[in-house]
Amino acid sequence: MTFTFKKEYREEVLTIRSKVAIDVRTQWDEIIFNKLINSDYYKNSSVIFTFVSFKDEVDTHKFIEHALRNGKKICVPKVPSKKEGMKVYFINNFKDLKKGYFDILEPVEGCIEASPEEIDFILMPGVAFDKQGNRIGYGAGFYDRFLSQLKNQVPKIALAYDFQVYEKVPNDEFDVKIDGIITEKDLIVF
Repeated sequence: MTFTFKKEYREEVLTIRSKVAIDVRTQWDEIIFNKLINSDYYKNSSVIFTFVSFKDEVDTHKFIEHALRNGKKICVPKVPSKKEGMKVYFINNFKDLKKGYFDILEPVEGCIEASPEEIDFILMPGVAFDKQGNRIGYGAGFYDRFLSQLKNQVPKIALAYDFQVYEKVPNDEFDVKIDGIITEKDLIVF
């Protein structure tokens, strides 16, 4: 199905995603996890900026634990306020997280802020994607504003379920493109 507005994609995908059975989602998450940890993106990275999965997003908790156990530095987002936008902080474990903006887990006080120049791999959340690298997020623009600050070319890979990938989704001039998507069925690189 093709929609004209981002809002329509958000409604469609979030409805479908909420109806996927937990056991099916768990199977898909495991496949995505294995593709991710076996990818060159992961193997060649040392400082990874990842979202902390929320509700029925592709699970990143297992990945974060795995990466930390294997010597990777992990930084995750925090939204101090809508005006300040998104900042990124290093964590050492899940004890460094508490519920924050929209009840999403984010770093506690005392975590060290990561500089964008340190990051060499980014895992992106999102609602809908297309095969040209366009991404529809949740509508606040936090990732687009943060990513526009990056000076070096850092691989930005989305984690999504196959039904979230369309031929084409609407995009705006300020939307930052992703470099690839890992789903339970595919690794798509642009």
